[in-house]
Amino acid sequence: MSTDEALTAESAIQSRVAHNTLLNVLGLAVPLALAFFVMPVAARHLGPARFGLIGLAWAVTEYLVLFDLGLGRATVRFIADTLHRNPDDLAEIASLATGIQLLAGIIGGAAFAFFAPALVQAAFHLPPTISAEAVAMFRVVGFSLPAVLLLSGLRGILEGAQRFDLSNAMRMLSSAASVAIPAIGAVAGASLPSIMWWILISRTIVCVLYLFAIRRALPTLRWRLPRHLSRSRELLSFGGWVLVSNVVSPVLVYFDRFALGAIVGVAAVGYYTAPYEGVTRLLLVAVSLAASLLPALTSLETRGDRLRSTELVSSSGRTLMVVMAPPLALIFAFAPALLQVWLGPAYAAQSSLALRVLTIGVFLNALAQLPFVTLYAFNRPDLPAKFHLVELAIHIPLTIFLVREFGIAGAAAAWTGRVSLDLCLLLAASARCTGVSIAAVAGGRMARIGAAVPGLVGALMIAAALLGSMPALAALLTVGSVVGFLLLSWSWILLAAEREAIARILGVYAGSLRRGARSAA
Repeated sequence: MSTDEALTAESAIQSRVAHNTLLNVLGLAVPLALAFFVMPVAARHLGPARFGLIGLAWAVTEYLVLFDLGLGRATVRFIADTLHRNPDDLAEIASLATGIQLLAGIIGGAAFAFFAPALVQAAFHLPPTISAEAVAMFRVVGFSLPAVLLLSGLRGILEGAQRFDLSNAMRMLSSAASVAIPAIGAVAGASLPSIMWWILISRTIVCVLYLFAIRRALPTLRWRLPRHLSRSRELLSFGGWVLVSNVVSPVLVYFDRFALGAIVGVAAVGYYTAPYEGVTRLLLVAVSLAASLLPALTSLETRGDRLRSTELVSSSGRTLMVVMAPPLALIFAFAPALLQVWLGPAYAAQSSLALRVLTIGVFLNALAQLPFVTLYAFNRPDLPAKFHLVELAIHIPLTIFLVREFGIAGAAAAWTGRVSLDLCLLLAASARCTGVSIAAVAGGRMARIGAAVPGLVGALMIAAALLGSMPALAALLTVGSVVGFLLLSWSWILLAAEREAIARILGVYAGSLRRGARSAA
């Protein structure tokens, strides 16, 4: 293969990953945007207590997804592997994965529905007027679990086949129904159990649509009873390690809030949670990229194309740094001003330092998504799980110490320190699995990135210092710094294949917009 052909092939893979990443971002962002507009309607018509119960139902449903035994991600990996290793096993893997998840959903959902009255009485202090309604609502949550896990399994099949267009269309439909139905039901005066039943019906309909989408994406797939139980052991072994990570991760994410509430006070939790939730929303980009990388990397690894798989990880790391650096640098530099405008002077005074520390953590945590998913693609889900257990043992005492000494900023430092350790461990493990250097796994061109990113932050800090006295100059310096960073990244950090991939994606979307404009005209 000539150099030009290799460049074109590499660019095509990167373009596909970039396109799938954009689809993943839309699949997550569109329901969030819809929720922003319709949730106030539900809150206003349901009242605080009943709307709070709806929120608890969502939270419980999200946590009950643990009953999928880690098979959601395992399905993506094994479907991608099977499509390139032995397509004849596709029906076996798909049927096993969805069958196990459906069975787990039935058992787990039935158990939750049975214990719903005890949960309501023991965990929540509810007035008698709504306690019966709450019990009935949580029972429906239990009945919904099979559909929720089945959605996860069916989505994994499409993502394993790299049909993110279909999977995200189904995800947006399901998520939009989950946030719109409570608002519609609240306006209509429906009870909480009725609202949850309609959400369950909508999920069942989406499951059927998923089956049609899978039939379109994989026309040779035929559902059948599994013949080889050895494949179930492989799936459950992989999924078991994913499950360990899924169980430990919420503790790693939320322990700092419990420590703040216990040591400093509930008000400190509010001052910490708002900036944390705001800045960590930017991880949506990295998570979307990781989701699109998993099947692509698995396919390359299955074909034995180790060189191209490591090049894809390295290229994704460089591109992710270029994408994440400008918004995070802006937040870091203008943290006090942003908090002042967004939440008021009290938050600006209390939370600015914490926001800056969290911004560093978000940048590092975004980069950690790539070696994390690389280990999954190389069939080493045990390593991230073991790392999470080690981090848990360190994170809890460190968080208590830092919160006691430094309050809100200490909580931010504990979280940032934990994700920094996570990044280091994942990079080292990925480098060992792939056989390349840590710098290559992290993205390469580290000296150039190490000069460009701090340079951007420094210029924006100067602009932030000038904001009060010379706002026009501050605005000019801000725009110039970001534009200069992007131009420098284009010519100095990104490689030719990455520039070609970006140009190809922009060309595709520009063509779509032109065709849409002509159709509208």
